[in-house]
Amino acid sequence: MSYQYDIFLSYNRKFPHGQWVDEMFYPLFVPYLEDALNQEVTIFKDTEEIETGAAWPERLMNALTHSRCMVSIFSPSYFRSEWCMKEFSIMYHRQKQLGYLTMEKPTGLIIPVNIFDGEHFPRFASKLQMLDCRELYRVGEAVKHTSIYIELQGVLQKWVYDVASAVKDAPAWDAAWLGKKWLDVPDVYSRADKKLKVKRPVL
Repeated sequence: MSYQYDIFLSYNRKFPHGQWVDEMFYPLFVPYLEDALNQEVTIFKDTEEIETGAAWPERLMNALTHSRCMVSIFSPSYFRSEWCMKEFSIMYHRQKQLGYLTMEKPTGLIIPVNIFDGEHFPRFASKLQMLDCRELYRVGEAVKHTSIYIELQGVLQKWVYDVASAVKDAPAWDAAWLGKKWLDVPDVYSRADKKLKVKRPVL
């Protein structure tokens, strides 16, 4: 077995976050990244919202374990989502165990995009280098006829080279990632909250 996807796209599917990803971000991101890599890319993008308390779908686990890296769309609701945090925590665990975000490997396997004020982000997320799209987080067909859409194109055209570097520098796929050591990891948000003695916000 080997990688099946270059990118696992992790985002809150609810409105308006999902609409921004579907209509504004994703249609530009894919062709720009393909040009940056000079090849077609495979991206896992799930559109189904999972109810709290439901079992984590096998297809998500399979896609995540077979993805080179992750692009996460950060917002306060992203960190309140049980399933977004599960996706994030597994990839965060992988990059940590493989020695990323160190002097030897300064870049990581998670490339975040910030679409909302980071005031309510957990401390560990605030330390990550993010693409700032807060002023470009607008939805609706009319937005495509404004300067916001033009600015978004320019921002993404430059940023995709960071994503391309993460894809090219991803480690060789390891079948061990299918095991519990790599999948049954605690929510990184919960670990941070426990250390800070604060409660995670509820849905």
